[in-house]
Amino acid sequence: MKKYLPILFVIGGLIIILPTFFMGGEPEKLKLPDNLKGVFIDSPPMPIPEFTLVDHNNQPFTKDNFKGKWSLVFFGFTNCPDVCPTSMSVLDKVRKLEGVPKDTQYVFVSVDSKRDQPEKLKEFVAFFNESFIGATGSEAELKKFEEPLGVIYNFEGDTGSDDYNVTHFAAIYIMDPTGDQRAYILPPHSLAQVGEAYKLIYQHYK
Repeated sequence: MKKYLPILFVIGGLIIILPTFFMGGEPEKLKLPDNLKGVFIDSPPMPIPEFTLVDHNNQPFTKDNFKGKWSLVFFGFTNCPDVCPTSMSVLDKVRKLEGVPKDTQYVFVSVDSKRDQPEKLKEFVAFFNESFIGATGSEAELKKFEEPLGVIYNFEGDTGSDDYNVTHFAAIYIMDPTGDQRAYILPPHSLAQVGEAYKLIYQHYK
């Protein structure tokens, strides 16, 4: 019996420690109401690797910019005729909702770095809200950020000129304070959909 005592002590210790460990870990996945469509939660969050973009003030924008606060992120391009302006307008309305944390960060990432230089990004995001952040970068750095999120886009027309279009996946991504993806929301985006989803997710996982 004595030779089994060390094993019994280890098992007993695990019985005591493991519940405490899990109580402090990832909470149970949030169940959204049936009427909230197009919202998908990652539990645990989707890891995002390190990347380096440039923001609308020509300053580095990295994964560290997401850490310590919740963020709503949208990928698009400034010449977008409809989906991008609509979703950006929804994000501005979400920002004003009661129950939405005031330090939420709103980020527009352009996949069209050729035309969307920092000066143009600054003008674009300020049109919707001066606190919004615009960012873009090289294809390689954008790819590091986009691929885990499943962002897909395609250039149509003569990219040697300035007259071309970009088709792109138009979800809004919710990033948690670790800098990883917590959820994404498919279009068409509305204030009721994005606002309710974000508030529920924030309250559950904060």
